[in-house]
Amino acid sequence: MDEMNAWSVFLTTGAVLDYLKYTSIRNSRNDFLEESNEANNRRTDNLGNEYRGAR
Repeated sequence: MDEMNAWSVFLTTGAVLDYLKYTSIRNSRNDFLEESNEANNRRTDNLGNEYRGAR
């Protein structure tokens, strides 16, 4: 079930369980998008958190 279908089911039933299903789907999609953005924003010259002296 996709996010829009889950929302439609919730609107029809008004059931808490259906709302929880909708939010679960929405949150998993948002988590995936955040992970994707984090992977795309990584620097290739990342040296970690250790102290970097003058180059």
